[in-house]
Amino acid sequence: MNRTWWGVLPAVAVLGGACGDALAREDIILDTLTVSATREDEAPVDQMSSTSVVNETVLERIQADTVGDVLVSVPGVTASESADDTASAINIRGLQDFGRVNVTIDGARQNFQRSGHNADGSFYLEPELIKEATVIRGPVANVFGSGAIGGVVSFETIDPFEFLRPGESYALSTKGALLFNGDGFLTSTTAAAGYQERFGILANIVYRDQDDYKDGSGATIPSEREILSGVGKAQFRLNEEMELILGYVANRSDYLSGVTSTPRQNDVEDDTVTGKFTWDSASNDLINLTFNSYWTGTHADQTQVSNGDKRFFDLDTVGFDAFNTSHFSSHGLEHALTFGIDAFRDRVTTQDINGTGDLFTPSGEREVYGGFVQYELQRGAWLDVIAALRFDAYDLSGDTASGPVENSGNRVSPKITVGVTPFEGGTLGGLQFYGTYAEGYRAPAVTETFVSGLHPPFSPSSPATFRFLPNPDLRPEVGKTTEFGINYKRDNIFRDGDALRLKAAVFHNDVEDFIEAQPVPPFGFPVTFNYQYLNIANAELKGFEFEANYDAGWMFASLAGSIVRGENSDTGGYLYSLPADKVATTLGFRFLEEKLTIGGTWVAVAAQDRVPPPDPATGSLVEPSDAYNVVNIFATYEPSQNFSMGASIDNLFDEHYRSYLDQSASSGIGGKVWLKVRFGA
Repeated sequence: MNRTWWGVLPAVAVLGGACGDALAREDIILDTLTVSATREDEAPVDQMSSTSVVNETVLERIQADTVGDVLVSVPGVTASESADDTASAINIRGLQDFGRVNVTIDGARQNFQRSGHNADGSFYLEPELIKEATVIRGPVANVFGSGAIGGVVSFETIDPFEFLRPGESYALSTKGALLFNGDGFLTSTTAAAGYQERFGILANIVYRDQDDYKDGSGATIPSEREILSGVGKAQFRLNEEMELILGYVANRSDYLSGVTSTPRQNDVEDDTVTGKFTWDSASNDLINLTFNSYWTGTHADQTQVSNGDKRFFDLDTVGFDAFNTSHFSSHGLEHALTFGIDAFRDRVTTQDINGTGDLFTPSGEREVYGGFVQYELQRGAWLDVIAALRFDAYDLSGDTASGPVENSGNRVSPKITVGVTPFEGGTLGGLQFYGTYAEGYRAPAVTETFVSGLHPPFSPSSPATFRFLPNPDLRPEVGKTTEFGINYKRDNIFRDGDALRLKAAVFHNDVEDFIEAQPVPPFGFPVTFNYQYLNIANAELKGFEFEANYDAGWMFASLAGSIVRGENSDTGGYLYSLPADKVATTLGFRFLEEKLTIGGTWVAVAAQDRVPPPDPATGSLVEPSDAYNVVNIFATYEPSQNFSMGASIDNLFDEHYRSYLDQSASSGIGGKVWLKVRFGA
């Protein structure tokens, strides 16, 4: 099964027929209303940006074990995950680490980072808690805050009145699942209560226990983990226009890492507290206000198995964002004017008394703040123009062996988008063309600026070592993206009630002052060289993405894919973080009045051998990856609104593969069975 896929793109034959009921529009992924790059709630197919959404329907179907499972079919996106770590890191269009991708949970930034041999930027989230995941690719979403030159990934958890059905005052749902290959189980229980649809509370708790899994060759991969997580929400509908939601998301993870090198027992506590106030005035179109505040705290304790040495890594992020959108009309034009401000502070505290963990993930503090103004103009249904300016500033402070260090900077970043829908009806009536130029600004991270210390010897037989040097003079990165895309939507193509939604885009992103760790002189013995984060070059990334969904009620199909290329534009060398080309195809059928769904997903990934050469100082090499094909099949049965069950087989053909930038081979054939019961009154 280890083969390349180009030239073997799947063809899906869509056959009309008089079977099945009219299409339930919420089942179409690209019709799901979600947050947009402009902070308005819109369906992805209506957004002039490369936006994708994974909604509740898809999440119920795939029954994800990791965040990577949630995002596997999203074009331009890969998740870097380690078998011996419960954290996830996200790569968008070849950019990752140190906040280049802004990940939020219920609006709260997830900025945790711990230096090692994995990604430099990760977060902890149990996929069972996710209600919806929205991905906005590129720096077009500058209204979401500073730093996201790669894009934004927004995870939302469920609110009380989304769980409660109309007329219910309370409800309880419980789910159990058995997991195979990495044998284990999962339980999830959600309870909610409401009073006159004015006040609601919700609590959810999830427990996951998994053992080591076997890869496609039969080798055992250490991956044992125990995770306890949950969500708590209180929702206040103050009146018909105002709402306040208070939220708490918790994750407790226990796992063993570094089994093949330095085994350590890990105990991670990750907490996110949010408060969101919205005021959408029914009588005044100038008032549509949102204020969101949050605190994210991640505390990771590690105990070395061999000698009991302890170390910890703490990151506290406190922040807020506020924006208001005013709508008005004049001279046959529709206008939307949005003003917003946002700020956050990262405080990093680490300690490793007998080791070097606190040197390579240094303590320090970073404050980032900014504001934006955005104007959108619409002329009927055929012209849409968005113009925006964003101001960003930051301050960094910390201590190094040479004394206190500070760094600061600021910049104004523009954005302009123009969309045209030239056809009023017929086959091309739902076709929109758009073009965007957008800039993003990322401040250096605490680790990039303050990292300092002597790396331990590679091995007793190879005592040579190296030193990390701080760099208080790091300049921020600036991403400049040009994107051209099309959106297309059409209903009733082959039969009444069917629907086609399509998005495609080409992009070109120039990143000025790209930051990367590099060997620097002096070279000698026993310190053979030094390492320092430098503004090494300008990076160029370009590519193509597409996403299409068709739904006829009795059947559905989707096709998504991406190609990303990139290089150091000064030297012509490859960038290490470029993802492999991939295509993901899903085909499913609904039976028994759409209560039974069966189908499968095929993810075809090309070989990734466009990697940098070995490091001249360390000899270290970014490992290329082979092409692979993974086929998953699924079945769900929902005979009533209060009872559902399902089963899936993952990696049906037991493919042996390793995703690019992952440290371990992925799981071989596995699967799960699950059952969910709900009642309410």
